[in-house]
Amino acid sequence: MFRGFKFEVVLPIAAIALLFISIGAIGFSFWAMQHEEAQIKQQVADDVTSVRGVFETTATLMDERVRMSMALLKEQINARGGAEKGGSVTLAGKPIADIIVAGRGQAGNFELVDYVTRLNKGTATIFSKDGERFVRIATNVLKDDGSRAVGTELNNTTKAYAALIRGQPFYGVVDILGNPYITGYEPLNAKNGEFIGINYVGYKAELPVLSQALEQSRVLKSGFLAVVDSKTVRYLPSWITKDEVQEHIDNKDGSWVIDRVPLEEWGLTIISAYPVAELHSLGRKVGYGVALAGLVIGAAISIALFFLLDWKVLQLLGGEPRVAADYMKKIAAGDLAVEIVVAGKRPDSLMASLKLMQMKLKNLILAVSGAATEVSEQSRKFETTSTAFQRSRDEASAQELVRQTKGVSKTLALLEKSIARFKL
Repeated sequence: MFRGFKFEVVLPIAAIALLFISIGAIGFSFWAMQHEEAQIKQQVADDVTSVRGVFETTATLMDERVRMSMALLKEQINARGGAEKGGSVTLAGKPIADIIVAGRGQAGNFELVDYVTRLNKGTATIFSKDGERFVRIATNVLKDDGSRAVGTELNNTTKAYAALIRGQPFYGVVDILGNPYITGYEPLNAKNGEFIGINYVGYKAELPVLSQALEQSRVLKSGFLAVVDSKTVRYLPSWITKDEVQEHIDNKDGSWVIDRVPLEEWGLTIISAYPVAELHSLGRKVGYGVALAGLVIGAAISIALFFLLDWKVLQLLGGEPRVAADYMKKIAAGDLAVEIVVAGKRPDSLMASLKLMQMKLKNLILAVSGAATEVSEQSRKFETTSTAFQRSRDEASAQELVRQTKGVSKTLALLEKSIARFKL
């Protein structure tokens, strides 16, 4: 087992520092993981907002054109004397009342609608009202086969129909034969005020910017944004198929995060979808990276602390604290012969001071020992001189006795001086 100050004191301090730094790094890694996942969700929200903005901007810009075209169609009808309800005609195998403008029936007559679209582009239609049905009798809206949609009816499930059946105008997005149009519908009244049909103008929603927005909205590796209606996928990125989009939207195994943002005016829904596994994988990757970096930094700091404490403390001590304690015990027990080894070159270290104390104690002992020998010798001589003086009592013996007495006093003074160097 390791012993010594380095492994008994410095190593535990460094280990505790590493422990706290590691705990902090792991805690921060969990925060980083959650932060990364939150950023992904925010990215998705931003992409959805961008796509929504495309639709809203398109509707706003096209609304003005729709109203201009509607004004032109109404102006042309009024310029020709207004509209009147005509006789019954057959369109698409069903009878419907014709509408007369300037003495001419409008069923199959495309002069007015084509005039409007020739000037303002888009599409235009005159509907004839038959009870609760509105039938196109003059239009340049085309069916999928390229023919004009004459004889087709206004979808009675739309917001436009709900407004028009009450005799109210409608402006907004409508699905026409499977495609979204920015439209305007206004009741067409005869000169006598009878509600006989509808004037319609509209523009097919061309959304080139939407394609770009969807292409740039890839979420993680496999996630996507798409726009759907109640029946099918309408708009999607080029790197995924409709079947794949529908499969992920169904999300039967719950492995995808699916969010829906309705576009009520358009009758559409923006779908954002991305795999849960990819989200967590990215979060773990970031979290593990942060944790690893924290552990490496913590280890580096702990190692540096280990050597710094070892170097600084041992420099101040001049050796191991345990060895210094052993030296002091031996000196306290009277062993001044012990060899004190000083590590480093600092003169003010503990070991250097201990060695200096040892040297001074040795010198003191030597001084006291020499003085004691001198006192013993002076005492012997004083005793001899005193005996001689008692026998002869002459002048020479008296002087010698005085001289020996002064010698003893001098020796005692030296001994007193040596002891005085220590504070008691």
